[in-house]
Amino acid sequence: MNTNGKNNKEIVAAVASLLLMWIGYYGDNNLFKDNMIYTLLVSLLMIIIGLCTLLPVIWVTRVTKEGLQGLGVTTKKLGLALLFSVVLGAWRFIGIREYLNGPDVINTILFNAFSIWEVMFIFGWLFTRYKRAFGKVAAVLLTALSVGIYHIGTLGMLEIGKLCLTVAICGVFYAISENIFTLWPIYWAIGCSASTLSSGMSFPVEMVYISAITLIIQLVIILFLARKSYKHREKAA
Repeated sequence: MNTNGKNNKEIVAAVASLLLMWIGYYGDNNLFKDNMIYTLLVSLLMIIIGLCTLLPVIWVTRVTKEGLQGLGVTTKKLGLALLFSVVLGAWRFIGIREYLNGPDVINTILFNAFSIWEVMFIFGWLFTRYKRAFGKVAAVLLTALSVGIYHIGTLGMLEIGKLCLTVAICGVFYAISENIFTLWPIYWAIGCSASTLSSGMSFPVEMVYISAITLIIQLVIILFLARKSYKHREKAA
């Protein structure tokens, strides 16, 4: 176990971000459900853009100075990652087949396909911080537990247990590849849609547009900060 100051700092940042995620997620799904102002200011700006994009990207480009590979955004083991994604997607496709003729199925799949933010937060951010401090096995378990924690109050305990098991299985594959494309976009589109549709939820086309625009904003932020960091390292060299 590595408990040096750098990793201690990362764990504090990870736990703090997890607490903020739970607060925001709970509010969005319980206290301020269908409140457009809360959705825009907290869910979109503070959680998706701030907590799940700016924090991780600034951390790996400015604090640890390792670049986007510190979030699993890399071409290393890309072939293996895509293979894993297809395997995981096929596994979860079993849970989506019965809903294929239902309303808004395509919209729901597209909405989840565009949602890179949660994959980046769970695996690129939390998993990597846990792995560095406690090792891969503990990281798989802690990541699954973390996802369960920020769903407390939103899902029932049985649903949380199933969710934690699913995240742990995904975590095993991610631990081998350490590549975000293991889970996004192929698996995330199918796996999240299976969970969403089985719970009776679906997303209208308007939400697909919002998800697509959000993804574009995230990609612009990620590329801008990564490019800026790269230029800074070149000057320093």
